[in-house]
Amino acid sequence: MANMRPFQIVILAVFGLAAILGLALFASFQGFGRNASEVGAVTIWGMLPESAFNPALTELKQIHKEYGKVTYAAFEAATFDTELANALASGTGPDLILINQEHLLTERSRLSVIPYSSITERAFRDSYLPIFDTYLSAEGTYGIPLLVDPLVLYYNPTALSAAGVVQPPSTWEAVTGLTPTLTRITNAQAISRSAIALGTYENVAHARAILSLLFFQAGQPIIEKTQLGLRSTLGGSGGNTFGSSAAESALNFYTEFANPTKTIYTWNRSLPDSRQAFTRGDSVFYLGYASERAGIAAANPNLPFDMAMVPQPATASAKTTYGKAYAFALPKASKNASGAYEVAFAMTAKDILPALARGAGMAPGVRSFLTPSTEDLYEPVYYPQALVARAWLSPAPASLDAVFAAMIGNVTSGRMNVKQALNAADQALNAALSQ
Repeated sequence: MANMRPFQIVILAVFGLAAILGLALFASFQGFGRNASEVGAVTIWGMLPESAFNPALTELKQIHKEYGKVTYAAFEAATFDTELANALASGTGPDLILINQEHLLTERSRLSVIPYSSITERAFRDSYLPIFDTYLSAEGTYGIPLLVDPLVLYYNPTALSAAGVVQPPSTWEAVTGLTPTLTRITNAQAISRSAIALGTYENVAHARAILSLLFFQAGQPIIEKTQLGLRSTLGGSGGNTFGSSAAESALNFYTEFANPTKTIYTWNRSLPDSRQAFTRGDSVFYLGYASERAGIAAANPNLPFDMAMVPQPATASAKTTYGKAYAFALPKASKNASGAYEVAFAMTAKDILPALARGAGMAPGVRSFLTPSTEDLYEPVYYPQALVARAWLSPAPASLDAVFAAMIGNVTSGRMNVKQALNAADQALNAALSQ
């Protein structure tokens, strides 16, 4: 520094000042140059329950009176895309929507891109959790990050203790080792208690997410970007975390839990939904989202359960889970885009977002807020999971379910071997991505 010329010092000072001003502008941005007092009426549609979202919205209105005309309406995820398309077509759509990345590809053509001139890519990546990179494009972002709902492992500590197991399994190898001990099969070959619900599709809650998780952990990117758009990679070989080609080994691992000839046989299509089996005490482990814990407790107040991180491959160098990344997005047809933009950022403020996350049972999407409460039993588990959660730009959930269900069915029925089922899924996924 002592040898620097005056010109260099001036240049460094200019860049330093610009960086400071940029951060200050990002932190205090009010949206398209409007005053906060002019927010006006803003209608939000989302997939979070009103019981989770509205208390935080009420708090925002009490603190900042200018948001008094903001309203929120909740919709079922299964019908959200159709209802939104119909409303936008009739001119009655919302000003702002709250979606997760599983619906982003379906909705992207209806959304405005927030340009990097408003939120720089550097500021975005520095401010929000990595999973939200899914919303980024070459021009800007399709979403203003809000919440992350990571996949976690629920378990029955009483059942583990009875089997002499001190801790829940942290690796998939430990899961397979415990499965024969924890699974109970009657003389009539009926499963009376399952270790874990894996292997089928229709009666495994979040099978779409679990398969995505296994592909990621195996080193298999499910899609890739090309000059022609998004393309499936399931027909490729990928890495070899599980001992063979990544996609094949992940799919083979999943389906073996439903194979009666295997020692880890623990699940079949005749059993109830996996969450129902867990809440009844008929399954020791349950792979579900962090936000489900209140519902699990309500379903069976007498059920002993706890939460742990999802199992990892023993050879994995980095932890990974799957998650849903919830973000605000602006429809192109919004009647009050600037007001909606201001509302989106107001909901991510430090006096609002942490409380919203706690009420929803999720993690805040802002990096600086990702400090778990010492008074909460579960936040120290799922907050770190939110930081390592991954996602991908998938086709509409119903379309992806059809692809993945057929893939699993082809293997478990014996119609195809694992490689053939993946090739068929690869073609079907490419067709779904091109719609």
